[in-house]
Amino acid sequence: MKIAVKYCGGCNPTYRREEIEEVLKKHFQIFYSGDSELLVCISGCKKGCAGEKAKGNFLHFDEKTDEEEILRRVNKKLSKEI
Repeated sequence: MKIAVKYCGGCNPTYRREEIEEVLKKHFQIFYSGDSELLVCISGCKKGCAGEKAKGNFLHFDEKTDEEEILRRVNKKLSKEI
């Protein structure tokens, strides 16, 4: 599965956003362009800047999330597209 990652600007991060990307890289092929089955938006706070203009199949993270929950949410989203 191809997953694209989009970050917010990081003006007010409340957690280390890269932790979510590290989990994704461990389990999926990651791209930084629109050519993907799923766009994962990673915001640093609850404002949600990364996902504000997202369209199509996307998933948004805005807080520290454990690996099991990240995988559960991504796999659930991807299974809806099959």
